[in-house]
Amino acid sequence: MKIELLRHTEKPESMIAQAARISHQTTGNEKDYSPEEDRELIRKLRNWGHWSPFEFASATFYVEGISRSCLAQLTRHRLASFMVRSMRYVKQNQEEVVIPQSVKEAGLDEEYREGITKSHDLYQKALDAGVPKEDARFLLPIGSKTSLYLKTNFREFRHIIELRGGEEAQWEIRELAEGFLARLSEMAPAVFEDLRKDS
Repeated sequence: MKIELLRHTEKPESMIAQAARISHQTTGNEKDYSPEEDRELIRKLRNWGHWSPFEFASATFYVEGISRSCLAQLTRHRLASFMVRSMRYVKQNQEEVVIPQSVKEAGLDEEYREGITKSHDLYQKALDAGVPKEDARFLLPIGSKTSLYLKTNFREFRHIIELRGGEEAQWEIRELAEGFLARLSEMAPAVFEDLRKDS
């Protein structure tokens, strides 16, 4: 799995704090605040459960190598924007499949790969017979890998990380959520520090 942070709001903590302060200001930006003052306000906002200012910062990620199963879980977060590689237009290769560690540990690795090979052979046979990719894709396993772009605001990223980063979440989406958290907390520590397991 590859998780690449492509873009984000410039000075995201400053933007969040600036948005939060407007409700108490009579005019625009009345004074310049230090990064530490911004972080202190963000921590207060978190403690108060005042989340709307967190919507004023956003980030865009490129994600590669997650399964269609993981994608189905991720796209339930409807406040995010997604652009996903299409199985309707792009031919899927046999090697592009996620193999869960539990399958390997159960000693089913070889049988799993045989099933994948059979599925892909039938997929290729369907394509060779003139079946459109959009119909042949029904033969592919849910473990088929995909890639996507995802953009959302920091409030929604917190929600994704809280729901999908917990121990009860499925391992693959948890790994993805942890990847988001690692990258986002580097640029906006006060926004995400309470979600880190090492904090």
